[in-house]
Amino acid sequence: MAAGIQACLPMITPPSNQIQRMMKKLFLAAQLLLGLGLTSCGQEDTPIAHQRATTAERITLSVDIASEAESAPRAMTISSGGVALTSSSEEYGGDYRYVRYRFARTGTSKAVFSQEATEPVTLVFYHGGKAYPVESQIRLKNANGHYRGDIEATLPAALSGVTRSDIQVAGVLGATSVDATTGKVTVTAPPAIVEGEEMQTMPMYFPKTALSASSSHLAGLRFKFLGVLVVMPVVVKAEWTQYEYQSPIKVQNQVFTPEVFTLGTERFTESQVEVDLSAGGAPTLTPTVSSTYIHPLRKTEAISGDRSQTHILYVFPMALKNRSMLPTIYGTYYPKTVGRQYDKTRGKEFVIPRTPTAPVNGFDQGSRTIIYDMTIAYYNGDNGLGIFKGDNQKTDYSVFSGRDTGVIWGRRGW
Repeated sequence: MAAGIQACLPMITPPSNQIQRMMKKLFLAAQLLLGLGLTSCGQEDTPIAHQRATTAERITLSVDIASEAESAPRAMTISSGGVALTSSSEEYGGDYRYVRYRFARTGTSKAVFSQEATEPVTLVFYHGGKAYPVESQIRLKNANGHYRGDIEATLPAALSGVTRSDIQVAGVLGATSVDATTGKVTVTAPPAIVEGEEMQTMPMYFPKTALSASSSHLAGLRFKFLGVLVVMPVVVKAEWTQYEYQSPIKVQNQVFTPEVFTLGTERFTESQVEVDLSAGGAPTLTPTVSSTYIHPLRKTEAISGDRSQTHILYVFPMALKNRSMLPTIYGTYYPKTVGRQYDKTRGKEFVIPRTPTAPVNGFDQGSRTIIYDMTIAYYNGDNGLGIFKGDNQKTDYSVFSGRDTGVIWGRRGW
């Protein structure tokens, strides 16, 4: 720039002293302009240098699926494992007749992926006590009937240059949201189904694992179930009752629609939890403020003599002290008119209770529990409690169960 300015000087003809003073001013001006130009270039270089420092570092995670899920997470066909639901009738202490329905055999429950698919997956990288969530995808492939997939992801910019083996990663399939600061992932229970139908995403996870120091590929990971499978065979089968003369409600003349299920007020299970994978191993599950222990069932209609329906829930287990479960179904029943038609204006709420099970500490993740005694065989009066679905004041639910106890106050089929 100075040379350019000096090239113009011969065109100017002031006195020599003036020329010297002008030359000095122009030289200073040229230095100032050059200085400004360097400063500007330095500022322009900053994002370029930053871009070079954070060149995308790609990694590939190869993930297997737990054996309980043998074969797209958006649609999984669930098998309860129950085979041959059969009834038995017995006298309970010589006091009343008791009709029980049980599976003759219980094999392993399975969730079968419907097809190959690409599904969203949430990864959480950990380093230096901080969490770095990244959204990615998993490509599920069917390898001889067994499903696995690869996840390709870009390391967070903050971890550029960090030794790979000092970085750990965990993942969640079927996340609802993730906290960008803590890395805690929120998951929501999918809608309940009846066996034979497809269930939507059943959230799964793989635990925190260190990246490979020598490779951008990490194999040997496995997605495991975050929730627990709750299986409930529900049967409507009117039985002869010794209290026939007392009973204004005949089971065979009603249409039943089971609607919600709960294990009691102790909150053994939750519908939405926050998953903390930071400790490694099995994650910590914390109920969100939106969670509930009252789980909606797949609404169905059942009348006496129908084939049994096995309701299936996928919910999240809580660790508790020794407390007794009180499995309970609530719903609405209507008087039949013609065939399977019924009067929808005359619905009344009902409850199917059962006696408490032995105290438990909760369920293990990935386990299954089968809830028996959800049978509608007898009408036991209108003194059912609403406490188990959060309505502590309501006490006029119609009680139906497999216990032939009549409608005497104090018995109620519980």
